[in-house]
Amino acid sequence: MQQQIFIQTNSPDKKDSTPFTWSDFFSFRRMITLQVIQVIYFMVAGLITVGAIVTMFFGKDFPGFMNGGFLMGIAILVFGNIFWRICCELIIVFFRINKTLNDIDDHTKEEHL
Repeated sequence: MQQQIFIQTNSPDKKDSTPFTWSDFFSFRRMITLQVIQVIYFMVAGLITVGAIVTMFFGKDFPGFMNGGFLMGIAILVFGNIFWRICCELIIVFFRINKTLNDIDDHTKEEHL
């Protein structure tokens, strides 16, 4: 006999339906890392972009420091930002997997009660 399990997950547009409580925060049931990663992503992406622009226009003026030139700056701008985005997305995927597994656990507990 097959048992079907239906799981309703929150869409990315919806905020978490559970209200914020300090007990959830201090017991690590509420994760804040997703919001922190998003803020850090934009800050570091800005630094990568500024570093790439500095390398493009001033890389030859500082021997031993950011040696390169215009093409090296373009490479840092493109590949640095892509690499940083991939790293942040991987971290977010881990936390979304955790949230989905918690949703599955919550829904299966409700069925057995």
